[in-house]
Amino acid sequence: MKNEINTPSHYDNSKGSLYQFADQQGLNAWEFDVLKRTVRCRKKGNFEEDIKKTIAVLELYLKEYEQATKNN
Repeated sequence: MKNEINTPSHYDNSKGSLYQFADQQGLNAWEFDVLKRTVRCRKKGNFEEDIKKTIAVLELYLKEYEQATKNN
């Protein structure tokens, strides 16, 4: 009996894992989330909504970065 994981098609890792790439590049959680959303947005069928969510994540990341650098 073969164990198969039932995942959505936009989770296709046949060309490599985003998790491996992010680890190799030393991405933080914010950067990984933006990368993941950008790569998958065309595959999921909610392009505009996903791009707007990605922009919101980038705005939050920028705000957090600015606060962290102001406090140093």
